[in-house]
Amino acid sequence: MDLEFEDNFDDIEDKEVARSAEMFEAMLLNNESRYLDEETYEKLSGFYIENAKWDFAKKACELGLDQYPYSLELLLNRTQLHVNEQEYDIGMELLDKAATFFPADTEILYMKGVLWSLLGEKENAIEVLKRALLLSDQKDDIHFQLGQTYQKAEDLESAVVHYKEAIRLGYENEIAYLELIYNLEYLNELEENLLYLKGLTDDKPYSHFAWYCLGLAYARLKKYDEAIQAFDFSVVVKDDFASGWFNLAHNYMNAENYAKANEAYIKTLKHEKPSAEVLTYLAASYEKLGHFLEAFTKYKKATELDDNWDEAWYGMASVLFEQKKWMEAIHFIKKATTLNKSNSDYWLLQADVEARIGNILSSIEAYQHAAHLDPENIDIWLNWSLLYFEKKDYQKAFEIIIDAIEEVPDEADLYYRAAVYLVYNGTYSEAYQYLQDGLSLDFAAHEQIYPFFPNLKTQKALHRIIEQYRS
Repeated sequence: MDLEFEDNFDDIEDKEVARSAEMFEAMLLNNESRYLDEETYEKLSGFYIENAKWDFAKKACELGLDQYPYSLELLLNRTQLHVNEQEYDIGMELLDKAATFFPADTEILYMKGVLWSLLGEKENAIEVLKRALLLSDQKDDIHFQLGQTYQKAEDLESAVVHYKEAIRLGYENEIAYLELIYNLEYLNELEENLLYLKGLTDDKPYSHFAWYCLGLAYARLKKYDEAIQAFDFSVVVKDDFASGWFNLAHNYMNAENYAKANEAYIKTLKHEKPSAEVLTYLAASYEKLGHFLEAFTKYKKATELDDNWDEAWYGMASVLFEQKKWMEAIHFIKKATTLNKSNSDYWLLQADVEARIGNILSSIEAYQHAAHLDPENIDIWLNWSLLYFEKKDYQKAFEIIIDAIEEVPDEADLYYRAAVYLVYNGTYSEAYQYLQDGLSLDFAAHEQIYPFFPNLKTQKALHRIIEQYRS
């Protein structure tokens, strides 16, 4: 057991616990034996568990149980440590021992239910938890655990019932709200539960979790303005609620309000430790605003926190691509595709970059890889075909588009592009047919073909054909 001893106990808020911890660690460091009463060992083990100092917690439980083998608090804390180490069978044995001393204790029943669930014995878990529910005053915790157990058993309807009941009884933990939304979304019941979720905010107007939950529901339903309003309320209620700021930022991004998104991501970082994930999203908001230097800096900072964060490497390549710094971008996009070989967007950008610096064979290979991963992404096919169009190989450009149409037959952009390439190839009657197909799928999208024909005479001829189709 490798113990990392504390050298500053002044930051511990509970001064009594601070004094006990200082004495306890000095005792261990000097290999001394001192008398500590039962309550001190209980508080110390709890303190170390709360602060994730598992080795000290284990030591406090072991020494405490040597002196006070009937301490329920120490037995439960030691069980928790076994659970943390996935020693579920040992934990169950300890709970059985505790039950012989305290046969009517509901916390023992509750923890048994948790352990049965972790052991995959869901029927036993539900039976024990329901018994605990009849006896315990902490019914919100038990309803939440029942929700978790039913969810693992894939009985999502029952899980929803218990998550709702836990929340009604005052269970204020983000995970309960997240699990509720997850289950409702999976059951395709978010829309019909909006009235219930709005009711939560009426019943608990000062619960940031209630507003947060409503925001999550609106976000999943792609009602971004309503989601923004709900998340905004969540951070008004609790200004340091990092998850609220983070999701508020996401929904501003979805609503294309990049300035507001940027502000909300900055607020997120004010209230939680910087992470590669949040820094990458912040960088993306800067990129959308055209602030490329700030974007690159934040993406780079994300990779410094986590060198394997592929989205940040992709982001740096994207920023350089936007600035036409092709030679610089290639290093970053290759790093991204090395870290994540299954992201078609990464391969598409690598293909585009390779094309810009003249590596045609490498570009083709990257387009092929991207199209294999995501054949329904028409941008891959359109960009790939442009590679041949720019080389005046109009037939090959057309063939790429035909392959795309086989994959995505209802995309008007593909038919318009096919028509363009056929016109350049001199195959006018076939071009006319593809143009008609495009017009029938999405008439308004025909404007995209004009930039391919700078000649005013050709543009007028195409316009006449299109107007004839309209009439």
